[in-house]
Amino acid sequence: MHIGMMSLWNAANGPSIHAELIGREWVKTGHRLTVFSSERHPDARPTLQKDEDFIIRHFAVDVIKPFTRATDFDPSPLLKKDYEVFVAQNLERLPAERLLRVFPEIKKKAATVCVAHEGKPPEDPLYYKFSWDALVCFDDRYKNFLLKYFSEELIHTIPYPYYPFTPGDKLGARKKLGLPPEEKIVFSFGFRPGDVTPVLPSLKHLSQRYGMRYIVVTNPESDVNLLKELESEYPFLDIQVRPLPFDELYMYLHASDVHLIYRESSKKYPAVLSSTVCQTLGSGCPILFHVSNYVERAGDEIIKYKDSSDLEEKLSLIFENGFDTSEIKKFLKTHDATRIANQFIELFEKFFS
Repeated sequence: MHIGMMSLWNAANGPSIHAELIGREWVKTGHRLTVFSSERHPDARPTLQKDEDFIIRHFAVDVIKPFTRATDFDPSPLLKKDYEVFVAQNLERLPAERLLRVFPEIKKKAATVCVAHEGKPPEDPLYYKFSWDALVCFDDRYKNFLLKYFSEELIHTIPYPYYPFTPGDKLGARKKLGLPPEEKIVFSFGFRPGDVTPVLPSLKHLSQRYGMRYIVVTNPESDVNLLKELESEYPFLDIQVRPLPFDELYMYLHASDVHLIYRESSKKYPAVLSSTVCQTLGSGCPILFHVSNYVERAGDEIIKYKDSSDLEEKLSLIFENGFDTSEIKKFLKTHDATRIANQFIELFEKFFS
């Protein structure tokens, strides 16, 4: 099957992670894929991943508020390429106005599917003018708002994919990264310094008991001045400012004792999930996540903490006793990208049966 997919790609954000996880699985299992992506976009934070040869970058977005609109848009790749299914990832952040102009031509040659990453009804009126053959959402929280605007027959629930279980050698990874074998290593990455500062007092307290390092790899597009200013107050803090390609990300996860994520609940979006968990759970590194609506559907495959004392207690348990990955393995048997990508193919095949 030849699939065309319009999405951010090799970008540090949730829709890109979703597109890459299922897209690469499609290619791996023999399907043809063409990805129509952006040359630049406010959400496309760099990862240094090299584009595959099936990526076509043909539009640019500079403004996403109040609505996402294209600065440049070349429609010819969408019109000239042959594909049987067209998938749009996170329409709210795609250049809907220009896409809508060529959408009738796309529908003449392909079944059309929209993957709804939006955590609430989008305000852009153009979002509701597309006549999709199917809409895919991740769970009933997303489905409940879609039902107010689209018929139930169009809506299909396919969970967000997770990277397959790919554990590594901790000591080997530390050697490659030049990290001491005996230290307790806590790891975080991303682009929000405000997700790092709340945990520092707890880690400072724990650092009095353990030889500990807190590695934070932050994207160059972040406001890193705040974190840099804190290094003198928190000597265990190891700030690294650079894009983080996937292979290197997993090397850090394999080298670490725990992957720490602090995120407050989203007040803007009632339906949210953590694409970071989906991307990194397969490393086998235990994920310690602050209780919020980002992980309200998560179970024992991750560890949740409520407050600073709970954080200290659970980090100490991990440091002292390690972590049993059996719950991760069990969870990923039904949620890994291979299985989820195949659910999309089963949906696509219904269009041609």
